[in-house]
Amino acid sequence: MALFFILFLISAGTAGFMSIEDWTLNESLYMTFVTISTVGFGEIHPLSPEGRVFMMIFLTVSILTVGFTLTALLSFFFEGHMSKTVKERRMKRLLSLIKDHFIICGFGDVGRETAAEFTRKKIPFVIVDKDLPEAEKELYPGYTFISGDATEEIVLEEAKIGKAVGLVSCLSTDQQNVYTVLTARQLNESLRIVAKASDERAVKKLETAGADRVILPKQIAGRRLATVCTHPSIVDFLDILSSGGDELMHIDTVEIGRDSPLTGKSLKESNIGQNTGAIIIGILDSSGKTRMNPSEMASLSSIILQQGNRLIALGNTEQIASLQKYIG
Repeated sequence: MALFFILFLISAGTAGFMSIEDWTLNESLYMTFVTISTVGFGEIHPLSPEGRVFMMIFLTVSILTVGFTLTALLSFFFEGHMSKTVKERRMKRLLSLIKDHFIICGFGDVGRETAAEFTRKKIPFVIVDKDLPEAEKELYPGYTFISGDATEEIVLEEAKIGKAVGLVSCLSTDQQNVYTVLTARQLNESLRIVAKASDERAVKKLETAGADRVILPKQIAGRRLATVCTHPSIVDFLDILSSGGDELMHIDTVEIGRDSPLTGKSLKESNIGQNTGAIIIGILDSSGKTRMNPSEMASLSSIILQQGNRLIALGNTEQIASLQKYIG
């Protein structure tokens, strides 16, 4: 608006001097800039009575307009408007390019931990929260925030839910999580959805709404405390592996595709260890359940691999990459 006023003032002043004093375009434009800047240069030609009246009005309007423009510019640069505008443009640019990302709905204690874990693993994500203060957003300059209600379709579409691979719903109430999961599932049927529940009675509702997995933080915390008390060394070891703290060894999952040469073979017949160096410590079926051999005497190596199975592998980065290539 300030820029528009300045341009309008220059145009009006130039046109006024040309029509009232019959000056040339160059003379009128020069006199307009001299008047607006208030530098005090003399008149190009003596002004007519009408020209003097026009000059007084034009000078008054110029002072007001320049004052408004300077105030607007100072406010833009020093009151945070510029940084806010830059951040908004950056966010829009990132959202226009982002894909294969996760959407975190809710930035409470659970949401913060989820975002921190995604950051450690270099997984792209977007955070949706309607009540997060701007001051708190400043503490996380590398995060992309969207202010809005995660239960609304338009907000999830702004977060590019159609291009996302997963959604974490960790809002403050179970009702909000149910609505968010239901809306997200309708917008993207292939989305991997994990939801937080504060009550066991909400688990079934969240699964019915479309959640693939439902997490009970209180239940996990209790089991964790008990495990740490009884097997602290094992817990520490698994923590290092799952968080990627040990660069020489970590756990990852690899899925057996439709055209994999390992389909129909037992884990022992696949010779994965000899060819890749990775160690298979578990097998999940397509629904995420652990596959077990019916015979108590049979080992994991005798399980027949099937399409859609996911192998839980232990190894370094090179070995995991070799396993992914070997499975095809």
